[in-house]
Amino acid sequence: MKKQQIQKEWEKLSVEIIKNKPDIDGVYPSYIARRRGILLLAQAELEKIEIGENADFHTELYSTIMRHYFQRKT
Repeated sequence: MKKQQIQKEWEKLSVEIIKNKPDIDGVYPSYIARRRGILLLAQAELEKIEIGENADFHTELYSTIMRHYFQRKT
């Protein structure tokens, strides 16, 4: 993944994590907690891509994680 692509992916994650944060006080329902957990995993993979740690492998994992995140509604 190129530097510009990585920056776009960070922006995409930022939107999902910060701007699309559920408006819920207290504990998140389990389906929201799972989706937020998927985003945390995606952040970890994107960081590994950015530092060049086995980038091809982590790019594939990141793509799979994000595809799963956007396909899963609950």
